[in-house]
Amino acid sequence: MERLQSRPKSFGEVLDTTFSISKKHFAPLFLILLILLGPLYILNYLFMALSGVSIFGRQTDGGFTEGIMDNLDTAAATQEIVGSNMGPGGEILYMLLSSVLALVVYPMAQASIIVATSKVLKGEEWGKKQAVKGAFSRFWPLVGSSALLGLILGGGFFIGFLILGISGGMSFATAGAGPGLFMSIILAVLLLAALAFLATKWSMFFASVVFQKVAPGLSKSWQLTKRRFWSTLGLFVVFFIIIMLLTSIIEGLSVFLLGGSILGRIVTDVSTVITTLFLMVGYTVMYFDLKTRNEADDLEEMIASYKES
Repeated sequence: MERLQSRPKSFGEVLDTTFSISKKHFAPLFLILLILLGPLYILNYLFMALSGVSIFGRQTDGGFTEGIMDNLDTAAATQEIVGSNMGPGGEILYMLLSSVLALVVYPMAQASIIVATSKVLKGEEWGKKQAVKGAFSRFWPLVGSSALLGLILGGGFFIGFLILGISGGMSFATAGAGPGLFMSIILAVLLLAALAFLATKWSMFFASVVFQKVAPGLSKSWQLTKRRFWSTLGLFVVFFIIIMLLTSIIEGLSVFLLGGSILGRIVTDVSTVITTLFLMVGYTVMYFDLKTRNEADDLEEMIASYKES
């Protein structure tokens, strides 16, 4: 098999490799995600059915736009449906089961795609069972590292906006509405920029935990993205734009034709599986590109150090 990751790639080559792998290996990668994410989706369909949601009929009471928003945040939409029709007890039970299940299946599903894609990039034979087994061999480090980063970024977001609210209120009180609003906007932009910077610098933690046997992998990710911040951020932006366009088209058609029915949710979940597949393949290509560049940089530094001595 052809080895696809033997040298650093350009921006366009990363995208091209991502599309090529996603297309050529779509069926087995899709099946891996469907098997691992299936229990969570089935749980959602079960609670929707128990809440009285129709299987086929259109049930978008809030109109087309609200239906799109509900589909973009399916967990919140399902929770609202369950809470409205099954009461607080049903809502708590749903939140508990779905949260625990999501904490398990999402990291394993993503890691399985990463393992499979790595085999493709290295020109090695692979199978679905091998990819899933590779993911579960790093179960606790992956779950723990993902939870830790979520807490760090979530806590930073909460504290940042708490500070923003306090400082914005003080600015309004002392400087007036105009300057206060301007100061609040500046602080909000700085906060979002700081979070985007940290999220990008730590973005490779997940693959580092899978392949380099470290946890939580934040320092490894920081090292991998050294001198590659803007290209890494740019690739993530392009991937998310592509994903949002694809998601909007599929979910727009789903809402228009099927509304908030269970069948409509199934179509939405299929689109989520497809976009997750594409994103994780792209993420893996990015990781190995950064690793190749990082190792080349280390070699150059070693040679330079040897010459100086």
